[in-house]
Amino acid sequence: MSNPSHPVHTSELAGGAPSAGEPDQTALRDPARLAVLAASNLVGSPAEEAFDRLTRLAAGFLNTPLALVNVVDHEKQYSKSCFVPPDWPGDVEAPLADSYCRWVVVEREPVVITDARLDDRVAASRMTTELGLVCYLGIPLLLSSGVVLGSLCVAGFEPREWTEREMAVLADLAASVVTEIELRLDLSARKQLERLKDELVSVVAHELRTPLTSIRGSLGLLASGSMDPGSPQARRMVQIAAQNSDRLVRLINDMLDLERLESGTLELERTHVHAAVLVEEAVDAVRHAASAAGVRLESGVAPELTLLADRDRVVQVLVNLLANAVKFSPQGGVVTLLAERRGEEAAFQVRDHGRGIPPEMLDVVFDRFRQVDSSDAREKGGTGLGLPICRSIVQQHGGRIWAASVVGSGSTFFFTLPVAGGGVGGGR
Repeated sequence: MSNPSHPVHTSELAGGAPSAGEPDQTALRDPARLAVLAASNLVGSPAEEAFDRLTRLAAGFLNTPLALVNVVDHEKQYSKSCFVPPDWPGDVEAPLADSYCRWVVVEREPVVITDARLDDRVAASRMTTELGLVCYLGIPLLLSSGVVLGSLCVAGFEPREWTEREMAVLADLAASVVTEIELRLDLSARKQLERLKDELVSVVAHELRTPLTSIRGSLGLLASGSMDPGSPQARRMVQIAAQNSDRLVRLINDMLDLERLESGTLELERTHVHAAVLVEEAVDAVRHAASAAGVRLESGVAPELTLLADRDRVVQVLVNLLANAVKFSPQGGVVTLLAERRGEEAAFQVRDHGRGIPPEMLDVVFDRFRQVDSSDAREKGGTGLGLPICRSIVQQHGGRIWAASVVGSGSTFFFTLPVAGGGVGGGR
């Protein structure tokens, strides 16, 4: 088949599952890798000449009928650019099980196939058995951060011994693909940072102004002498000023905590600690507030579940989640905290039976100053930083955090942390 005069955007060399079995899924599902892939805007975006130029060069320099730029997430493979024969299938994505490129991501090094019919990974694939693909060379798209997003690959229909020079040429072109991706990531990050700074200044100014205005008004009335200092009205003014002062302190402390967590200046002090110890401390910290709200606390922890974690910070996460659950639970409601082992992770969940969270808010509730209802900060006393702090703490431990909810039936917040491999220390 002759090469086309321009790239055609299609799926990667996508065939059936390799007979040698599936590659290790850990690298494909790595949250940090998937986050970078999402930020790159390569998945689902239109074709671009910057990438097409590189696939044309790859096919021309190596004299192959196919050249592709592919990225892989935890479910599918997506083609950003393809230089292929005119009659090649025109899909733009493929199931993960049909992807050759996944092997490049998992192995983190060039995948060199001289004859696909003799390679256990791809011998049974549709590309080999139906479309006649025989030779393949894929170079990882390895970012400076160490993340592999996909590959730049070339392929053909005859057996081929790939030379060192050909591998070097394709590696140089792959480096150009990586440069283009990292420029985009840097620009995207800069724009996001500027937007967040603008939002932060605006929101912080508002959050500080509200309690300060209340404090000033209360103290102003007392200072004017217009009311008896010992009267119930005066005591109420003092109470309002004290409550708003407490809110300001919480807001400032939360902002400092979040800034130190996200800047990396707050180091975690990891020790081996029983999950039961952490759960007990967190429940004790919230028990008074729960009792005052008429909410019952329940907990259950798998026996001998041990973590390698910063004890104080994990308790902070649990207290934040429990306190939120209590705030949004009806009187007579139940808040449940569970912890169990799942593989190499400890899985926690905090469940309530409150009003729930709308589907469109499940992700944004982890953003700074985001509340499900704009009146929550005033009525419930929150700063809007508790969940972002939880997310930062969990992510710094190498874990994940997310939420599920049914409006009107309650919400469940989940997070994972690494389990400890040795004995317990630092617990009690």
